[in-house]
Amino acid sequence: MIRMATGEASMSHVPVMAGEVLRNIGAAPGQRMVDLTVGAGGHAGAFLRATAPTGTVVGCDRDREALELAEANLIAFGPRVTLRHGDSASCLRALLAEGVAVDAVLLDLGVSSMQLDEIDRGFTLREDAPLDMRMDASEGRTAADVVNELPEAELARVLRELGDEPRADRIARALVERRARRPFRTTGDLRDLVEQALHRRGGRIHPATRTFQALRMLVNRELELLVESLPLALRLLRPGGHLAVIAFHSGEDRIVKQWMREAAGRGEGESVSKRPITPEREEQRSNRRSRSARLRVFRKADAS
Repeated sequence: MIRMATGEASMSHVPVMAGEVLRNIGAAPGQRMVDLTVGAGGHAGAFLRATAPTGTVVGCDRDREALELAEANLIAFGPRVTLRHGDSASCLRALLAEGVAVDAVLLDLGVSSMQLDEIDRGFTLREDAPLDMRMDASEGRTAADVVNELPEAELARVLRELGDEPRADRIARALVERRARRPFRTTGDLRDLVEQALHRRGGRIHPATRTFQALRMLVNRELELLVESLPLALRLLRPGGHLAVIAFHSGEDRIVKQWMREAAGRGEGESVSKRPITPEREEQRSNRRSRSARLRVFRKADAS
């Protein structure tokens, strides 16, 4: 049974910047898209409506529960939708091996609102739950494994680089001291420890937010998969096709920006805008998750 965080379910399935994505990839009838983080199917559904009656989507996700929800939400589109289980890089490699070519590829990075709503997954610090944070619950280390096993210096590096945490050394030291007495088991264990280490509780942005973000990104290999996926996505595109990436973390956005700059320098295509595209003010008001979103779109060069 999945427990939902109180008061959050209403925002669970709102796709961020769906309109901006469609406009900047030039969605048109008959096109084919790969959505590498299909989630509940919000972006995929918007694309299918814009490309009716013959446009198609291959939706991939490493989260099996997300795929079940996407299947239910997209059932009306019938055979125009194909769903696959796997992370972005493995999905792209499989499609390339099959000789697939598409008009658009979408990467909506980070954790989804739906995953934050599912208390038992351990992504949210608002409720006490097992300290897991895996997007694919069938593989890899949990966040509890990480905080109970990583050396102090490595913990500090992860918090600093993935969480932009300015007090990473203090938190890492406190984590190591606490686990020597009693291992971390739940999100509440971790939340309380960070509050004690920083002598802060609550606030507009909870003091443990950056720590939770850093551990989630490490557990799910988010930056490594992004680096792997970008060149694979470009190969999958037809000439003139578009790669759209929505990032919510400064480190992710830097990787995307640098890769697009280098790809353009090699003559492989060009960015559709000089600066990242941000949500309209109305969307930022209605969907809090969108406020930190940055969309970058790369157009693959035409065939010679």
